[in-house]
Amino acid sequence: MLEIIVIICLGIALFLLLRHYPDAKTLAGFFNSAKFKSFFTEFAQGMKKNEIRAVRAEIEKNNNAVAPVEVEAAISNFKVDDPDVARTLHLAHESFQANDLRDAENKAIEIIGKDKRCGEAYILIGKIAFSRGQFDDAKEAFKVALKCDKELGEAHYGLGKIEVAEDNMTGGIDHLQKAIILEKGSPDWYADLGKAYMQVRQYAKAAKVLKRASSLDIDNKEYRELASEAEDKQKSHSMYSRYK
Repeated sequence: MLEIIVIICLGIALFLLLRHYPDAKTLAGFFNSAKFKSFFTEFAQGMKKNEIRAVRAEIEKNNNAVAPVEVEAAISNFKVDDPDVARTLHLAHESFQANDLRDAENKAIEIIGKDKRCGEAYILIGKIAFSRGQFDDAKEAFKVALKCDKELGEAHYGLGKIEVAEDNMTGGIDHLQKAIILEKGSPDWYADLGKAYMQVRQYAKAAKVLKRASSLDIDNKEYRELASEAEDKQKSHSMYSRYK
């Protein structure tokens, strides 16, 4: 791209010179003149600016490039029909993973401008607010996401975590349960539900979901220990109830 720009600009410059100085001798004299040096300096500066603009445009283009296979995956994962929305969602999540919260937020807002019913965009805004410690804003964003689609597991998970943190155990556990029913693959979700069960002393349920968390993340020592602790407390609780 840059090579083409350089060639075109040089061609234009040469054409203009030949029009004004067709004689070779005159042209040679012009090359040694102060006028040419001034012209060349201005031309070089202009070329530099053009090159900078071209480089910036190329970088921006590459930064926003999303492979077709990634767009297809985003359409499937985020359950959206518009390829442009799927592409922007993919880029927004990449920014969020890179901790570029401002860019992720801007892209989420851009998506909502195109599709006000895009629950995934509200989930992303909720996650950004949560990571900033803005829990009320996060809660509202997750609620809006569920109004768009009540089966968005990640929105239930986000609400569940906030409700548990606010000591609303019934509501928190309900949302966490819905989250793992809708999306069964995340060990963290099972672990957080298990921890919530532990807080309300439902040890049998805690042991079950914590074992699931451990099986999904076999290298996680914390999950193994929590599952073992839940089992021990379940046995102790059962024995206590039996002899009571």
